[in-house]
Amino acid sequence: MKMLKKELSFKQDVVGKLLKGKISRKEAEQSLGCSKRTIVRYVDLVGKGGLAALKDKRRSNNHKLSPKQEKDLVEIKEKGRWRSARKALELTGITIIKPRQVQRIWVKHNLHQENIERLKPIVRFVAPYPNDLWQSDIQGKIHFPFLDDAYLVATIDDHSRFILGGKWFSNQTQMNVFRVWYHCLFQWGLPKKMLQDKGSQYKANARYTQTGEYAQSTFQFYAKALGIDLIFAHRAQTKGKIEKFWRFVQQDFARENMKIKSFEELNKAFFKWQIHYNETFKHSGIGMNGRTPAEAYQPSEKRKPKQELSELLTITIRRLVYRDSTISLFGKRYRIPNEFITCRIWVRIKGETVRVESMGNVVYKFKLRA
Repeated sequence: MKMLKKELSFKQDVVGKLLKGKISRKEAEQSLGCSKRTIVRYVDLVGKGGLAALKDKRRSNNHKLSPKQEKDLVEIKEKGRWRSARKALELTGITIIKPRQVQRIWVKHNLHQENIERLKPIVRFVAPYPNDLWQSDIQGKIHFPFLDDAYLVATIDDHSRFILGGKWFSNQTQMNVFRVWYHCLFQWGLPKKMLQDKGSQYKANARYTQTGEYAQSTFQFYAKALGIDLIFAHRAQTKGKIEKFWRFVQQDFARENMKIKSFEELNKAFFKWQIHYNETFKHSGIGMNGRTPAEAYQPSEKRKPKQELSELLTITIRRLVYRDSTISLFGKRYRIPNEFITCRIWVRIKGETVRVESMGNVVYKFKLRA
């Protein structure tokens, strides 16, 4: 027998009549919609604590709907498939259950899976020409069993979906973003605009520095120097093309290379895959019409002389050489000749190459690690 939710006063009235002999046990069962065992329990509770003992002290959502109430909820959803569980409870006046239970009822009646047409449609966009807009982002860490966690930093062209540059790193620092960007600018020229999120690798968290100047990240500083407009996305959907590209990388590249054991090997494999993707993968997305990225892309006409660009994008910092003859750069230690121990030296970074200078002369060179 289905137990229905009854008001406390009604329950007390029925049990009181049963104890006074005014109704039979069978009539009490029918009135309360419960079993013989429940009636016996009610009588036992009243004998110990009076009619007040019939109050339901359970805190969980144990209420059950009547067939009519369930039917009303189903009809409300059928008449307006856009309605939420909260709205359905509001329209029916039902207060004894929560929205989650309404959703279970709709699932039972196959009323939960339907894509409702949006009143305000999603506006999709694509840059009209190559290099009008580049998208840059960092893919969240992927765990390679023999390599540990790895992050992919990449830049793609919005118009053609062409992969301009990408590299795997052990961390997601500002410098690693700059290294990939440096390569893209040298090889493909300058874009008009760049789209990225508000991560600290791209945008300074603080509004102003301690000296009162407007705060800028390394990325912001060099973009301004090159005349590139930066657009910062407020949500992931704005960067839809590169977010979809991340899903494709996980499916088509990462799963096929899980046994790789070094970042050097991983980046070599990704470089080959990148070329294959650009030249053979046919896109059906907006503006592509079945073309490959290489067919839709062409290098930017907006360029700077390589020597000028190299000097402009050189990062110069000063570092202390520790007693173990190493310096710290972006969370990693690099060995330096012993004669510079405890000295402060100038370090000039051009892309992947680091030059150590002393007295205006280059005395040591090395490559940045992934």
